[in-house]
Amino acid sequence: MLVLIFVFALFLSPFAATSVDKQLKSNTDALKKTEANIQKAEAKVKELEHKESGVLKTIAEIDNGLTQTREYLHDLQKKENSLKNTIKGIEREIEVLQGNIDEQKKAIATRIRTLYTHKQEEWELLLNLLKENENPERKLYWVQRLLDSDKGVVENYLASMNSLGEKKQQLGERQQEMAALHENKAKEEMKLQHQLIFQNDVLTKVKKDKSTQEMAIEEYKRNQGSLAAVIAALEKRRQAELKRQEELAAKKRSEEQKKSKVAVPKEPPVAIGPKCTPLSGEIISDYGYHVNKDLNIKIMHLGTEIRGQKGEGVKAAAAGTVVMVGNLPGHGPSVILDHKGSYYSVYGHLATVKVKEGETLKNCQEIGTVGNAESTNGYKLFFQIYKGTQTQDPMKWLKN
Repeated sequence: MLVLIFVFALFLSPFAATSVDKQLKSNTDALKKTEANIQKAEAKVKELEHKESGVLKTIAEIDNGLTQTREYLHDLQKKENSLKNTIKGIEREIEVLQGNIDEQKKAIATRIRTLYTHKQEEWELLLNLLKENENPERKLYWVQRLLDSDKGVVENYLASMNSLGEKKQQLGERQQEMAALHENKAKEEMKLQHQLIFQNDVLTKVKKDKSTQEMAIEEYKRNQGSLAAVIAALEKRRQAELKRQEELAAKKRSEEQKKSKVAVPKEPPVAIGPKCTPLSGEIISDYGYHVNKDLNIKIMHLGTEIRGQKGEGVKAAAAGTVVMVGNLPGHGPSVILDHKGSYYSVYGHLATVKVKEGETLKNCQEIGTVGNAESTNGYKLFFQIYKGTQTQDPMKWLKN
């Protein structure tokens, strides 16, 4: 019975720890990825310090560094929680093993006393087994079984002691890892405070410096102009294609009319169809004029900014064709869709893009995930609507 209890405990503990160990590995992998992102963000900020860059771009890079540090602290906390669970699990395993070892010690002590005080009975039992007129193999089996019993008890005891040593070593390693994590966490928290002070100093300087504010406004207008130029080129291409198709259709109608001598009516324009909100989050900046409190400047927003969470999916606002995938100044990785009825929808600040140019999308189909590239205030989606080359209020457009 004692051996069965030991074997059960020995095999149960690794299975109990497996899920915790997997979680710990997942947290460690996430930390490594975030560390790499932090290094990239810090390198960009240092690069900006040694050359003249746009005000919005500088603030966006600072904000990105803050976001990465916060995410790193979040990942550190998750790993700390996993380490705590791992340490508790190892401590429980050590407690169970220690209990088994104590029981095995008692059993061995009892066995030694029995052999010492009743030695004659043991030999008599073995002798009687050998004298009986039974199958020799059966005799050997019972003799071997009696001898192996003592050997098994000792081997199980030694195995328990080895397992206990391994678990104590694991516990020591995890405790050292926890101490290093606490030290790293304190360092990152201090760095976050310095980053916040640095950002506040930059924003304070911008608010007081009229020339810097003017630079920010000009930069914002340049970013809008760059996007408008992209839309204008796309619209020119679309109009040329429409004209080509209309000429082909007119030629076809003319040929059919000559054959049938019956007027063929021109096809009516197709409606854009159902619409879908690309991201279900807080509207942090809607269409129209706004005062940017951080920069103390008044700017015209030609789109809508929607707050998002890291990894959250961004959906196509309507069925359409992907006509551009690339980086837009001030908006980072972006996607532009062409919809029926001369409409374009723009999606900026994406972390990942899951579509390709030329791909036809259904209404509400996921096009990527929300990000914070070139954002001055965290994870968000820049959502914009054009009718031809003219912007429209995206939220009103969604309701029409």
